[in-house]
Amino acid sequence: MVKKQAILEKLLNIIPGFHGYRKKEHIREDDRLIREYMVRILEEAQRDLSDALSILAEYDFSTAERFDSLMRDLRIVTDKIRWAEHGYAAHYNIVKIQEEDLEKMREIDAGLVEKVESLRDTAAKLRDDASMGNPVRDYIPLLMKSIREIRALLLEREKIIHGWMQE
Repeated sequence: MVKKQAILEKLLNIIPGFHGYRKKEHIREDDRLIREYMVRILEEAQRDLSDALSILAEYDFSTAERFDSLMRDLRIVTDKIRWAEHGYAAHYNIVKIQEEDLEKMREIDAGLVEKVESLRDTAAKLRDDASMGNPVRDYIPLLMKSIREIRALLLEREKIIHGWMQE
C-alpha cells in the first residue's frame, strides 16, 4: 500500500491538475496531462541531444551519426506517447478499463515518468560532456536502454487499454 501511495503522490506532485484517476470523469484528463508532461520532458531531451549532435559533428562525426539514429528513435517514442490512446474506454466500447487496470496503468505511468525524466537527465549530461569535448560514446548504450524500457512500458500500457492483458 505504501508503494501504491508513493506512486500516486509522485504523479500528483509533478503534474498540475492531475486527479489521480480517482473518478471516471477525470481519467481522460489525467491521462492527457501525464502524456503532455512526458512529451515536454522528451522534447527537452531531444533538444539536448540535438545540441550534442551539433557539437559532436565538429569533432567526432562517426559518434554523431550513431546519436542521430538514437534521435530518430527518441522522436518515434515521443510521438507514441503524444498520440497514445486514452486511458479510458467510453461506455459503448467493448473493452472496459476496470479499477485494477487503472491501478496497473497508474504504476506504468509512474514508471514511464521516471524513465522519461532519467532519459532527459542523461541527454543533458551528454550535451554538457559534448560541449566540453569529453568522450560521449558511453552514452549510446544508456540512451538505447532507456528508449527500449520506455517502449516496453508503452506496450504494457497498450495491452491494458486494449484488454490484451492475461491474468
